[in-house]
Amino acid sequence: MNRSAWQYYSTFYRGAYKALALNVGISCGQVMIVVSITLLVRWVFDTIIPARNLPRLLLAGAAMCGLNLVNSGVTLWTQYRALTIVKVAIQRFREELLHRFYTFSRAYYTEADRSKLHATIVHDVGRLDTMSYALVAQFLPALAISLALSGVLLYLNWFLFVVMLSVAPLVFLVSRSMGSRVKARINAFRRSQKAFSKGMLFVLQMIDLTRIQAAESFEIERQRQHFEDMRVTSGAMVWLQSAYSVAHYAMITVAGLLILIVGGRAVMAGSMTIGALLSFYVGVGLLGNYLRTIWGVFPSIIVGNEALMTLFHLVRTEDTPPYAGRKRIALSGKVAFESVSFQYTDRPVLQNLSLTIQPQTTVALVGPNGAGKSTILYLLLGFYRPQQGQLLADDHPFDDLDIGHLRRSIGVVTQDPVILPGTVWENITYGCPDVSAQRVDRACELATAAEFIHQLPDGYDTWVGDNGVLLSGGQRQRLAIARALLRQPTLLILDEPTNHLDRAAVSQLMQTLKTLDPPPTILLISHDLAIVREAQSVYVLRNGQAVTQDQNDLVKVVERR
Repeated sequence: MNRSAWQYYSTFYRGAYKALALNVGISCGQVMIVVSITLLVRWVFDTIIPARNLPRLLLAGAAMCGLNLVNSGVTLWTQYRALTIVKVAIQRFREELLHRFYTFSRAYYTEADRSKLHATIVHDVGRLDTMSYALVAQFLPALAISLALSGVLLYLNWFLFVVMLSVAPLVFLVSRSMGSRVKARINAFRRSQKAFSKGMLFVLQMIDLTRIQAAESFEIERQRQHFEDMRVTSGAMVWLQSAYSVAHYAMITVAGLLILIVGGRAVMAGSMTIGALLSFYVGVGLLGNYLRTIWGVFPSIIVGNEALMTLFHLVRTEDTPPYAGRKRIALSGKVAFESVSFQYTDRPVLQNLSLTIQPQTTVALVGPNGAGKSTILYLLLGFYRPQQGQLLADDHPFDDLDIGHLRRSIGVVTQDPVILPGTVWENITYGCPDVSAQRVDRACELATAAEFIHQLPDGYDTWVGDNGVLLSGGQRQRLAIARALLRQPTLLILDEPTNHLDRAAVSQLMQTLKTLDPPPTILLISHDLAIVREAQSVYVLRNGQAVTQDQNDLVKVVERR
């Protein structure tokens, strides 16, 4: 058990410590109810039955039923309180995880197995949730009651209490030997469940590729291995958990039989009344119920502890964001690269690149695949930081700026835009939920998207499908442009806009953008000669540097691509 992980997790219960302590205190108070029931049993067998007093027998029976109902009601109430506390803490933990994910750099996600991350987030947080409820609502109250009830039993008859404890070494040995096996089986099941989850996510995401490759049989057989592993590991885990519970139940039964034999002999010898024996025996039975609760939740605690270790390791992953500045500026559209050098691991991409883009100008960036065009885009968005040199926005170094705030002034339309599984409206307004309908209409008009949207069956409420599969490539591109323009960016980056739009549509878009007051700064990344000519300045990436290109030589540049 990792102490640091548990200390970290306990911080999500701040403000609830008193409520938790009260819950445990109330649970301890339930012992008085249990003691009252055992004393009533003794009174019934030692006094009422020998006296043949039926009214008192009925009264005692009603009292025991009432006490049992009160005990059950208190248990339900404390469990509800515990459930509320746990759910609030788990919600805070999920929010903390989400916040942490947005602090990880793009480099982290480039190397991470996202399917595995998805499985970890979904399954391990669920296991932590289950474990927390079992711990707070069942284990701690049952432990408190068991300790208090053990003290009462010791007071009632120390000798029978010692007899009961004679099975404790056996309980310890079984718990120690079987507990490690349960943990191993649980870990094996967790691994197989994550592999299964990852496999199913792959199937859903790559179903078109599988069909194109006619690889259905291949994929079914590959996933069948995960199914087989799940069957074996889950069966082994459940069986061992059942054996663990049965073993403890058997030992409780053995302890009860020993008490019955030893206590019965004492009754025969006249050193103990039958009422005293039965009251102690009832107390032991109630104690056994709480002990079974404790042992029953141990597997959940083991699973939850392993999940917590995994999640704690994820949260504590060392990954430094590229920038951590806090200054916020109203970007005019001017950005600059000053002697920037950048490489991925051991592959140099940019070398001593210097480039300034002035406000309200249109600049085109041209270069072969792998020349660094996408890298420049990622650097402008603050996804990476250069190994040498610096970037500036309105002459402010990126190191000083709140990059998240800066991105709000930048609109980006990538080659293959991301379309959410939702409606047209949800895609356009993503990140701007409270925007007015007039602004949405205006953005769609600028993006030349309004005409096709109004022709859709449900207009803005039309469902676009996963990844926009119900739309054409050009329609997806127009939606992405509208989404970028909705923010009214002062810097607009269009990456290969003719991938899905014809030249006429892009030319119309460019002319429309130039009529805005004020017009945004536009960075065009394209190999289409007609579109590049829309720019006032053209830069060609060569050997990691940006070289100014004369418009008359553009044909040669494009032909050499």
